[in-house]
Amino acid sequence: MQKKQIILIGSIVLALVLVGIGGFFLTQTIQSPTNQQTKDEFTGTWRGDGKTKDGYDWFVEYSLKNGMYEMKTESTFKDNGTYTIIKRFEDNVSVQMSKTSTLFNKSYDIYISKLDKDTIMIDGMKLYRK
Repeated sequence: MQKKQIILIGSIVLALVLVGIGGFFLTQTIQSPTNQQTKDEFTGTWRGDGKTKDGYDWFVEYSLKNGMYEMKTESTFKDNGTYTIIKRFEDNVSVQMSKTSTLFNKSYDIYISKLDKDTIMIDGMKLYRK
């Protein structure tokens, strides 16, 4: 073989190795959990209600869908905005969610646990699928 042919074959082999390594890292990035679309099992309308010690009726209702939320209560207080699941806990039923209020221009974290397919806890308050 001539020197030019050896250099050409070596260059081709090197290029194939580099493409193979790049492809490996690309597939690892695509398949990593941080890049996968996050499952949102909280989509739906959730409501909790009851009576205070003084006999006053109360309720809170959350509607969650496609990263948007609406919250309403028995009073005139309402809120809406966006949400993102930012952390899943090892129990596989609890998440930390970042919620950004459009009305109040404020972000804060809430914690949600799924008790069963029709019951969740939001910051310690039990809500049922409506």
